[in-house]
Amino acid sequence: MNLMFLAPLFLAGAAAIAIPILVHLTHRERRETVKFPSLMFLRRVPFRTVRRQRIRHWPLLLLRVAAIALVATAFARPLWDRGTIGPATLGSAREVVVLLDRSYSMGYGDRWAQASTAAHQTIDGIAPDDRVTLVLFTDHAEAVNLPTADRDALHAIVDRTRPSSAGTRFGPALELVRDILDASDLPRREAVLITDFQRHGWDAQVDVRMPEGTAITPIDVGAADASNVAVAGVLFDQSREAARPRLTLSARIVNPGPTASIGRTVRLEIEGQAVQQRTVDLPAGSAETVRFDPAPLPDRPTRGIVRLDPDDLPEDDVFRFTVSPPRPVPIVVVRHPSAPANDLLYLRQALALGSDPAFDIRVRSATQLASADLDGIGMVVLFDAPYPRGAVGRTLDRFVRDGGGLLVLLGPRTGDGMWTGETTASLGTVSGQITDRLGGRGGTVSVLDYSHPVFEPFGAPRSGDFSTARFFRYRQYEAPVGATVLARFDDGAPALVEIRVGDGAVMVWTSDATNRWNDLPLQPIFLPFVHQAARHLAGYRPRPAFHVAGRVVDIGTHLSDRPWGPRQRPDTEAELVLETPSGGRDVLGPTEAGRPVALGESGFYVVRPLAAGAGVETAVLAVNPDVAEADLERLDPEQLLGAIAPRGGGAERAASLAAALTPVEKERRQGLWWYLVGGALLLLLAETGLASRLSRLAS
Repeated sequence: MNLMFLAPLFLAGAAAIAIPILVHLTHRERRETVKFPSLMFLRRVPFRTVRRQRIRHWPLLLLRVAAIALVATAFARPLWDRGTIGPATLGSAREVVVLLDRSYSMGYGDRWAQASTAAHQTIDGIAPDDRVTLVLFTDHAEAVNLPTADRDALHAIVDRTRPSSAGTRFGPALELVRDILDASDLPRREAVLITDFQRHGWDAQVDVRMPEGTAITPIDVGAADASNVAVAGVLFDQSREAARPRLTLSARIVNPGPTASIGRTVRLEIEGQAVQQRTVDLPAGSAETVRFDPAPLPDRPTRGIVRLDPDDLPEDDVFRFTVSPPRPVPIVVVRHPSAPANDLLYLRQALALGSDPAFDIRVRSATQLASADLDGIGMVVLFDAPYPRGAVGRTLDRFVRDGGGLLVLLGPRTGDGMWTGETTASLGTVSGQITDRLGGRGGTVSVLDYSHPVFEPFGAPRSGDFSTARFFRYRQYEAPVGATVLARFDDGAPALVEIRVGDGAVMVWTSDATNRWNDLPLQPIFLPFVHQAARHLAGYRPRPAFHVAGRVVDIGTHLSDRPWGPRQRPDTEAELVLETPSGGRDVLGPTEAGRPVALGESGFYVVRPLAAGAGVETAVLAVNPDVAEADLERLDPEQLLGAIAPRGGGAERAASLAAALTPVEKERRQGLWWYLVGGALLLLLAETGLASRLSRLAS
């Protein structure tokens, strides 16, 4: 331990100690006034000072010397520099982080009341020089305040907080706490964890250690014998009976707890009306599927609920969903006037088997195609037919630019005259030459872009093999600049090319689909390939029947101006209103990057145009809690604490803090100069009193 000085030059001021010593050793001239009538007979004799041989007032001298020494030392800014600085030197201020679990399992019984009480008691125990950060966590974590000692503000935050609909993940919360404590310069650190210690929320692979010297205080509000029954999900099938849509629904009911649940009632509600109910018995640790009879649906998007009798955790006793009547995607297939009708056999059968979505196939001859045939169409197929001319061609151009899809299947009847003059530059060049590989076993498709939506489902093992198909003939085709080659034959020639035109897309397949130039229509891969291409070109995206709370979705993907499925609306500049299940209203402004929304509550979110009335709904989103949270199995608190406990102790923390502090920070923390100045003032007061007393005695 060493005594250091930040400004040692001020110690030179200690030389002023000599002043009171000289004063005490010097005999000063005493001036006495004597009145004379005249000074003419007097002679002035100079006064000579003489040194005294001894000091008469030692206490007064010592007080003056000590006061000067203390002032000089205070100006030199002294500090103790030692390897280990204990709490007595560093102070007792704490950096406290309170982690409050607000996952929906905290709504079980009185858990939330216990957790709130524990948080309030922790806040009441903070000292004025402590700093407290409140971290609320579910499957993500958020520090809801800056470090503060304001108890009223912290109490208000806890009072406003309620359990959410999201699940539990300890990892993000603990990482946030570690970062907050790591950044602290206070001598003591503490983390208070208030939770029910759900097992599924802890990942043993997460390596999160608190900083050295951190005290961890667990507050367990869970119970070992908790049981819960939840609606885990629904499956449904839609059909039509007498032109009216009907819904056949099955609900999955789970009981992960240790106690059997007998005679639970399960109800199906459509648009707020209970239409059916079932009774189910669930042994401990079991799951059952409850099937309902087909129920009629309105011919419009509909809200539905599967509801259980409420238990101690009512959040997962309700499962919400939305369902829309099935709308087939209309497709116009344009064939060559001279082509026999059976040329379309394989393509028509493949499209007719589509169910998600279904396809409404309308066949037109190239000579009979009219502009009106393209109204309300999702996709156009040119099946070995030339590109339309005149007004119909211009209508098809607009259709593609406005977001429509066009699939071109090249064959024996299409060649140099495939495109019109206006479309050749944008869609590439179709040669009259045909690559003939009849002499061998034919060619294969050897290169596929599995990142593209058309081929993405086939990228996994055993999901489809294009190499089994043999291609004996295909058109020579030169893709335009900017086009994407999605598939190539084994000789490098393009097999499938995509060209973006405005908001739409054109795909060119350089072989036919009639089982003449290739045997792809006979392969199992043909049907899913046709379906994927049709979904992509028609802009079809299935609208999810429900979402999980805590996720972020793009509202733009739920907006549609077409009955068979969502495509981004053209009026992207329109402002929308998002109504939350709790009654809140958020205005979503126009943006090119989508309209992301965090789904923080369970219930139905309603999206409507800002300028529309209250009865106009653009989209409805059903949101349910994370079903993984329904399993209330507990984690041993000691297991979690052992995984996050700091490796070092308090001594190591103090030593590392002392080593990290600069001399200026150490001096500021110790503040020795304040005590020295205070001592000097006390000595000067004592000196003043003693000097006055001695002066009175001398007189």
